[in-house]
Amino acid sequence: MDKSMLINKILVAMQPHLDSATQQILENVLILQLKDCAVTGQCTEVVVSDSGHMALLKRYIATKRIEGKSEKTLIRYYEADLKMLQGIGKPIYEIDTYDLRCYLALYKERNKVSNRTLDGLRRCFSSFFSWLSAEGLTGRNPCAAIAQIKYTKTVKKPFSGPELEKLRAACVTIRNRALLEFLYATGCRVSEVVQLNLSDVDFRTGEITVLGKGDKERVVYLTDVAAMYLQDYIRTRTDKNPCLFAWDRTPYNRLSKSAIESIMRKLGAVAEVANVHPHRYRRTLATNLLDKGAAIQDVAAILGHEDLKTTQIYCTISQRNVKSSYQKYAA
Repeated sequence: MDKSMLINKILVAMQPHLDSATQQILENVLILQLKDCAVTGQCTEVVVSDSGHMALLKRYIATKRIEGKSEKTLIRYYEADLKMLQGIGKPIYEIDTYDLRCYLALYKERNKVSNRTLDGLRRCFSSFFSWLSAEGLTGRNPCAAIAQIKYTKTVKKPFSGPELEKLRAACVTIRNRALLEFLYATGCRVSEVVQLNLSDVDFRTGEITVLGKGDKERVVYLTDVAAMYLQDYIRTRTDKNPCLFAWDRTPYNRLSKSAIESIMRKLGAVAEVANVHPHRYRRTLATNLLDKGAAIQDVAAILGHEDLKTTQIYCTISQRNVKSSYQKYAA
C-alpha cells in the first residue's frame, strides 16, 4: 500500500464524522506528516467496501464543489444520478463494464428516456469512476469502454426580430418590459438575475458585475434601451427591497426564478409566441452578436463560458451570412 492509498483509506473511514473543510485539513496534515515516512507492504485489495458507497459519493460531491460546480448541478445531476449505482446491487469495486451497459439499457427501457438523457447519465458515471481511478480507490474505470451514446442534436432557435417585437408589445407593465429588455441586453442566466440588487447596476458605465456559475464574476452590459426601461421601472418603485426586480404587490419580495419564468410564459401566451423562457433571450443575444460580426471569444466572455464549444451550441448561424460568405469566397 502506497501513501496515497493509505491516506485515501483513512479519509474514507473518517468521511461520516467530518465536514468537507475539516476533511481537507485532515488530508493536508496526513500528507505533511507522511512525506518522510516509508509505507511498507503491498495491498492488492480495493480500499472501499459496499458500505462505503455513500461515503465515496459524499467525498466525490465535495470534490466537485471545490472545483466550482453549482449546488443545483451537484444535487440535480451528480448526487441524483450516482445514487442510481446502488440499483446495480454490487459493491462499487465489483461493478464492471457489462454491469453498466446492462443498467443503461434497462434504464432506457423502463423510463423511456431519450438517448440524450441516457448519455448524460453515462457521462456522470464516467466522471465518477474516472475520479475513483485517479484517486487510487479503484484500479480501473469500467465506464471507459462505453462509447458516447449518439443522439439527434436539435437546433434550439433564438427569437426572431418579429417575435421579439411581439413580446415587447405584450408587456403591459413597466417592470415586465424592463425585465425583458434586461434579459436580452445582458444575456444573463435567470439564476443570475434573481441574485442582482439595485446597487449592482452602474448606469454611468452601463455595466453590471454578475456572479455566475462556480461563483465566477463577469461583467455584462446594458443597451441604451435596456437602461432606459430599467431606470423607468426603478423610478416607479416605492418598496425598500434592495433587489433589482421585485413583485409589484406587497410584500414586494424579490422575484424568484420560477416567477420570472412564469412572467415570460404569460408574455408568450399573450404575444402568441411559442416556447418563451428566460434562457431563450440569452441564446438570442449570442446569435445576434455573432450575426453582426462579434468575435466568438467576446460572446463567450459575455455569456460566462469557458469553452467556446458551449458558446457555439447557443448560437444559430444565419443562413444569409453563410450564403454571403459562400458567394464571396467560392468564386
